[in-house]
Amino acid sequence: MSTRPASHSGSWYSSSSSKLSTQLLQFLSPHAVVSGARIIVSPHAGYTYCGATMGKAYAALDFTGVKRIFVLGPSHHIYFKNKALVTGFDRLETPLGSLPVDTELVGKLLQDEGFDQMDPDTDGDEHSLEMQFPMLYAALNLRQIDPQSVTVVPIMVSHNSTRNDYHLGKILSEYVKNPSNAFVLSSDFCHWGRRFNFTGYVGDNKEVQEAIAEDTEIESLTARSKLSHHQVPIWKSIEILDRYAMSILSQADQHDKYEPWKHYLEVTGNTICGEKAISVMLCALSYLSEDFEFKWVGYSQSSKVTNVMDSSVSYGAGYCKV
Repeated sequence: MSTRPASHSGSWYSSSSSKLSTQLLQFLSPHAVVSGARIIVSPHAGYTYCGATMGKAYAALDFTGVKRIFVLGPSHHIYFKNKALVTGFDRLETPLGSLPVDTELVGKLLQDEGFDQMDPDTDGDEHSLEMQFPMLYAALNLRQIDPQSVTVVPIMVSHNSTRNDYHLGKILSEYVKNPSNAFVLSSDFCHWGRRFNFTGYVGDNKEVQEAIAEDTEIESLTARSKLSHHQVPIWKSIEILDRYAMSILSQADQHDKYEPWKHYLEVTGNTICGEKAISVMLCALSYLSEDFEFKWVGYSQSSKVTNVMDSSVSYGAGYCKV
């Protein structure tokens, strides 16, 4: 039996079981379960940065009747396209204990041309998936659910054509329909700053709406930009961009949100690192007869950017009832 190591333990989060458990419970315990919330959007930075926001997402997750949890996250280290990669490990180690992988379902997914297996090094390097595992373990413990009674299916998503997004979405839609499955979409929001090659700026929602309507790029700040001529601080502009993205996912009267979501990303260039995992889920949800919407319970930034030399990462916590 092979176990995926907790490779970011001791750096991105504590390797001490007791310290980690205490920290995660502090993030989780103040918030209530949302009945029917089986899909969440959760950030994946170090817990000192995003843990409080992440805890709000996991606290909302309704585990009632859930026997399997899919974790979809982006690739930060390798490029691939028109495939989704699934883990080759049998278990997922955390300092709190290990989680079982649904190896039977992984094998079934691998029979489809849309899936391939991650190599162990790629799997171990990827933090977008790993950062979900300890929080998931802690959330199950908090609900008095044996973590060994729930299996996990980690899936890495990278660059897909529209056709492949819908292909993967069609496959996952069968599991979305089944209330014994829950889904974690691992994604940070805007990565702002020169080191992320993104310095987009908008002064208000109207500027975003106009850019989308006219299919034009938003402003990019440079060292020569006169910030005194801009109506809001950079950190507020970042929040406007992020919350506009969230609002697209929250449109109750828009059943297929995939195209508006992709168009927003193309026009604004917002560096939402898990946008591809979210895109696949939007495709999956489009196959359901019921309308759906995401609701947002948390938002934060790693720092408040005030000049072009600064940088920050944004974190959002949301859920969707299905």
